[in-house]
Amino acid sequence: MKKINILLVDDEVLIRQGLRSLLEKEDFVSTIYEAGNAEEFYKHIDAHPLDIILLDVRLPGIKGPDLLGSIMRRPLPPKVIAVTGMEGVELVINLLKSGVSGIVFKLDGYTEISKAIREVMRSGHYFQDKIIRIIEVNAYRWDHVPPISLSYQENEFIQVIASGLTTKEMAMKLKMSESTTETYRTRLLKKLGVPNTAALLAYAQRNGIL
Repeated sequence: MKKINILLVDDEVLIRQGLRSLLEKEDFVSTIYEAGNAEEFYKHIDAHPLDIILLDVRLPGIKGPDLLGSIMRRPLPPKVIAVTGMEGVELVINLLKSGVSGIVFKLDGYTEISKAIREVMRSGHYFQDKIIRIIEVNAYRWDHVPPISLSYQENEFIQVIASGLTTKEMAMKLKMSESTTETYRTRLLKKLGVPNTAALLAYAQRNGIL
């Protein structure tokens, strides 16, 4: 396996430092770069030749799937392995649809990350059995899973719902009428394909919105 350049994208310094210290011991690693936010991310992908990006899908100010779009539009984009602490089915499907070469869950540890890097460089992709099962089980609704990326107002609305306010209190906080607040809630439930507020909050938690 040739030596490769890797970009670590995670807003937690401790996570990046830990990964770097482990990756530096690998014989296939040439250079390691780090990014803790979108600005640093764009700086590195514009300035350095990269083979692999280890991408945390939850960054301050921007979601991983949104960054993926900018990567995939580049000529000869580097391979992207999504590294996440969330296991929402909707998140996984959206990552796959965005073009990731692999998905690794943080709870699986460094051994799985190292295995994913080696396999992606060897064959072009790496997906664990649980990812394959998600693909198989959800094949029938693949094109109907809504994107996780929400507008600023939609994110704000979910945060307010999660705070446990009544509809009247939510309306006051959001400076809307109560009827408009209810209409907005209904539209958001429909957009995300969930039946009620409890399911909306569960969806938001699974997929890193909350």
